Amino acid sequence: MKARFTSLKKILDLFIVDQILLSPKEIVELSWLQKTVVHKYLKQLVEEWKLIKKGKAPKVKYTLNKKQWIVQDKRNKNIKYQVWFYWYQEKILMDNIFLKFSPLGETMKGLSGIIKWCESRNLNIWEKIQDYIKIYNYIISQQDICGLLSADIAFGKGFETNYLDKVFYADQYKYMDFGRGKLAELTFYAKQSQNKKLIAESIAEISPKLECNIHFEKYDAIAITPWSIKRQNQLLWALKKELEIFSKPFINIIKYSQSWIFIPQKSLKSKKERIENAKNTIFIDDKNIWNYKKVLLIDDFVGSGATLNETAKKLKDEWVEHVTGFAFVWNTNLSYEVINEI
Repeated sequence: MKARFTSLKKILDLFIVDQILLSPKEIVELSWLQKTVVHKYLKQLVEEWKLIKKGKAPKVKYTLNKKQWIVQDKRNKNIKYQVWFYWYQEKILMDNIFLKFSPLGETMKGLSGIIKWCESRNLNIWEKIQDYIKIYNYIISQQDICGLLSADIAFGKGFETNYLDKVFYADQYKYMDFGRGKLAELTFYAKQSQNKKLIAESIAEISPKLECNIHFEKYDAIAITPWSIKRQNQLLWALKKELEIFSKPFINIIKYSQSWIFIPQKSLKSKKERIENAKNTIFIDDKNIWNYKKVLLIDDFVGSGATLNETAKKLKDEWVEHVTGFAFVWNTNLSYEVINEI
């Protein structure tokens, strides 16, 4: 009988919990596969060193085996091998959380992606995988019930007057030595390239978190910060279309300049310049604004936070009582000292 990849993966995925022990009967019940199929595949997985068989019949149980990964360094004339080990859970995790684009536009994703990334920088693969997982686990530990990170304290310290009642973001922008995290990498290139596929992938990463927040917070309306650069495929416009399923009104916010020259916030170096730009170019133009007391204000990248804060001020000048800010990504200070304490 030829083993099916999907069935093998279904069995391995049952062991996602660290050091779990499962009997063949439990595997049959959890996987919904036939008993004969499970026994056949268990034998194969043991032979491939993916699972370890423990005990003797009728009290046999299986657990994950550490897998050896050998990487050949072809750049060295004296062929060397870097040997390290990972748990199956680590592979599944890395496949979900790591993404980079090479200078040539090649997608480096998952475990194989971080291997390529490390090889191109001559870094220790095993150490870097452990570092990345530590950073990710620390960020996860800071998330709320919807998987969002709060920036209330940091944001409040950044302005003389903070006009936002709450501030959330979906993920950390910079994963320390690794540069942009998966969502930041996706969103950055989605916005720059206007690639519809990347835009869809970026929005898919944040949608469950944002939908959860909208469900619990019961906003009266949603507002999206206006963009300075005209693009054929706008990231925030695509997100607006996605959020129409909530049947919430969208507040009309416009970007206006007497000179008709719009200066992007990212091109301004100082916070003072960014605040001045937002204060004098963003306006509320909505005849129904009086009906909205609680508003969700959305931006993609947050640097200084000037756009969110000044737009929140404009909303409150129109008698909106509560404004929650949301961004795809933001950057807070991380350190290995902090992360290693977790």
